[in-house]
Amino acid sequence: MSLTPAPALEKGLKILEIIAREEQVSFNQLQSMTGYNVSSLNRYLHTLRYLDYIQKNLNNKYIIGLKFFSLAEKSNRWHFLKEVAKKYLVDLSNRYGISLLLIGYSNDQFIVLTKQAHKDNITMMSVDTCRYYEESITWALPYIVHLEEEEQKRIEEIYVNKNNNILEHMNQLKSHFLENGYVLDNGFVNKNILRIGVPLYAGESKPIAVLGAGTFKQHLEDNVDDVIEAMKDTSTKISELVF
Repeated sequence: MSLTPAPALEKGLKILEIIAREEQVSFNQLQSMTGYNVSSLNRYLHTLRYLDYIQKNLNNKYIIGLKFFSLAEKSNRWHFLKEVAKKYLVDLSNRYGISLLLIGYSNDQFIVLTKQAHKDNITMMSVDTCRYYEESITWALPYIVHLEEEEQKRIEEIYVNKNNNILEHMNQLKSHFLENGYVLDNGFVNKNILRIGVPLYAGESKPIAVLGAGTFKQHLEDNVDDVIEAMKDTSTKISELVF
């Protein structure tokens, strides 16, 4: 008996693992390897085929489907993005004495893919930190401005309800981004902290990630514009290399 809270999901994943490992496998082979009865195995296979995670080849054997390949490709793209971006984060951090994050976007939340914290500056969020967009408008802004108006309002209302008296500031951030193409949080969340967010695009209208910098406001009093231009140039280089 399965000890997991979702035994059907566990069985479906086991089927996927076997097909991915064997590359092609018949129904009888799957039944022998899994021990599932005919009715259950047929039901799992039908669902996986319907969702395009598996398909049948000309030999009537099960192979990995296009959806599975698509997800694997995206996963590899994220890893490649992190590898390429890391050296650029290190360079920017050393050059300007700031801390940087690379944040990836999904449908409803973002995740910190990699970071470079400067020893004399703020640490920022940890790698693998996830946040729903309504929890951090500054980093979410480049993505949510591309959502349907109703969804934008929902996110903004939740954020405002959690953080009193910031609607005006949030609208200023949004207007600045729409006009300039980058986020400039000059003490929006914390009056002593400056944050800059430059989006990365992969050939689509919505950005796939954002390059974020954080520092004490007084640290960049004289060269904020230089940092912004360097980040924009870096964002373009990373996008060209990865996408």
